[in-house]
Amino acid sequence: MLKYFFLGFIACGLTGCATLSMDQRIELDAMAATNLQQMAACNPGLEEKLEECKGYLTLDARLVKIPFIGWGGGKGVLFDTTTGHRTYLKVSRMDVGGGGGIREFDVLIVIYDEKLLQKAQNGKWSYGLGAEASAGTASAEGSRDQLQTEKKYELFSRSERGASVTWTLQAIRFKPYKD
Repeated sequence: MLKYFFLGFIACGLTGCATLSMDQRIELDAMAATNLQQMAACNPGLEEKLEECKGYLTLDARLVKIPFIGWGGGKGVLFDTTTGHRTYLKVSRMDVGGGGGIREFDVLIVIYDEKLLQKAQNGKWSYGLGAEASAGTASAEGSRDQLQTEKKYELFSRSERGASVTWTLQAIRFKPYKD
C-alpha cells in the first residue's frame, strides 16, 4: 500500500502547470463567490476577518480515503486583498493513515501573514496531521495547527456531501495555473 501512496505522490508532483481558459476562470470566480457567501452565512464575523486579512483562498475539493492511503484535489482562487490580484490554483492532496470514505467540501483559508500569502501565490507544499469526520453536510475537523497561539491563517470548511472518517498525515500541494 505504501508504494501506491508514493507512486500517487510522485504523479501529483510531476503533473505540469496547466493553463485555464477564460470560461474556466469565470467558473472558478463564481465558485469562489458562492463559497464566500455560504461560509459567511455559517460564520458570524467572517466578513470583518476578510477585510483585515492579507488575502484568502477559497477551494472546492474532493477526498477519497481507503484504509492506509487517501488522495484528493480541487481548484480554487487565491485573492490578494491589498492588490486585488487573483491567482488560480490547483490543489493535490495525499494522505497516509487510518479511516475511509469519500466526501466533497469547500474550504476557505483566511491568510494574515504576507510571507504565507506570497508562498501560496508561487506554489506551496503543506504537511500536517489531522482528523476529520463528515456525513452529508455535517463535519468536524482537528489538526495540530489548531494548537498554535500565533495564527498566520484561519481555516474554515463546509462539507457538501459524502461521508468519511480519517486520521492521517497529509501532504497538500498548492500549484498556480500558468497565465
